Amino acid sequence: MAKKKKKEKKKKLDSIPKINRRLFKLWSLAVREPLNGKCEFCGNSVGEIGPSGKPINKIDAHHFLSRNVKDCPLKFDVRNGIGCCPFCHKFGTPSFHRDPITTITWLQSNRPERYEFVLKNCSFTVDLQNRQVLEEIESKLKEQVPLDFDKLKTIEAEFPRKVKKEVLETGDIFNDI
Repeated sequence: MAKKKKKEKKKKLDSIPKINRRLFKLWSLAVREPLNGKCEFCGNSVGEIGPSGKPINKIDAHHFLSRNVKDCPLKFDVRNGIGCCPFCHKFGTPSFHRDPITTITWLQSNRPERYEFVLKNCSFTVDLQNRQVLEEIESKLKEQVPLDFDKLKTIEAEFPRKVKKEVLETGDIFNDI
């Protein structure tokens, strides 16, 4: 009697929200890791007493351009981020979340190339539901290198995402009987 072969299970693909969560974690790590635990804004390191008068216990990653902008790959680009202590990030009087003018002024003065880059690319969009585009973004984040927006557009054109379209009938449903 011949043995039956077991059916190979298809590997289930991760959902787009799950991929996005993974990409945000990689982005955060790529922004924070090169700083070796030092806040880019106040200059204090983890373990030192920060501007709040308390020891700094971690470094956060902050987006210059919001991560909520739809289909903008800047949310995953390391040039759109800064590593800062929680006080400078959210809780201090001059902090990135509480005072956007401070953010812009600091960025223009201290990181003008990043300011120009974000300003130039803030309206750039690419289909962030496209799995090939997301794979390219993930590979760049793992390497901790900036994204190549031209390459993302090329991938998007080369591998268009298949979108289910609903067929709309224009006829009168009562006359079709």
